[in-house]
Amino acid sequence: MTWYTSFFTDLANTFWRGAVPPSFTTAEIDFVAGLVPAGSRVLDAPCGSGRHSVELAGRGFQVIGLDISAEAVEHARASSSAVDWRLGDVRDLASEGVVADLAICMGNSFGYLEHEENARFLADLGRVAPVLVVDYGCTAESLLPNLPGELHMSAGGVDVLAANTYDVTTGRMLIDFTFRSGERVERSTCVQHVYTAGELSRMLGAAGFSSVELYGDTDGSAFRVGSGRLLAVARR
Repeated sequence: MTWYTSFFTDLANTFWRGAVPPSFTTAEIDFVAGLVPAGSRVLDAPCGSGRHSVELAGRGFQVIGLDISAEAVEHARASSSAVDWRLGDVRDLASEGVVADLAICMGNSFGYLEHEENARFLADLGRVAPVLVVDYGCTAESLLPNLPGELHMSAGGVDVLAANTYDVTTGRMLIDFTFRSGERVERSTCVQHVYTAGELSRMLGAAGFSSVELYGDTDGSAFRVGSGRLLAVARR
C-alpha cells in the first residue's frame, strides 16, 4: 500500500497549502511547543510542505523535516533555510540517524502504511524522541458517527471532489480524489487505516511509550466520540 509515494503532486500539495489557515498552524504549534523546552530538537515526519517545521524553526527550535514528496520538500526549502529538510520515506526513518527531544506526525499523516509498518513507524519514532505527538483525523470515533459520502472543496486555485468509502473488512478509509485546476485534472486514491483511540494507545504502548494522553483539539479538550481529530501525546 504505497499510494502516498505518488499521490502528493503539485496539485494536491497546492490545495492543502491553501486549505489550512495560518491560525491553525499557530494553534497546533502552540500545543506541541509547550511539551518540551525552548530550543529543543524536533523531528517533523512526514513534514509535507513544511508549515509546522517553519513555525517551529521560527520559534527557535532545531528542526528536521522529512517527507517523500519531492515537490513538497522543494517548496519547503524555498520557504525556510532554518530547517534541515530531508527527502525520504518514513519507512526508512531508522536509517536517517535522527535524535530529537520531540517527534511530531501532524496533518492527519498517520495510518498511510500497512498495519505492521504503522506499528514499526511508531516504534522508530519512539527511538528517535522521548515525546511524540500524533495528529490523527481517522479514528473510528471521529469518522464513523457521521461519515460523509462526498465533499466538494476549493483552495489555492484547486477544486477538489473527495468521495469517501469505508472498507469494513480491512478497517480502512478509501478516498477517491479528483483535483481540477483549469483544464488540468488529476485523480488519485488515498488509503488510510482507521484505528480506535484505544487501538492507537495500545500501539503506542507496544512502541515503547509508557503514557498516552488523548486530546480532541489544540485547546486541550478531552477526546471523545464525535471529536473531529485526535491529538495523542505519548511519552517514553
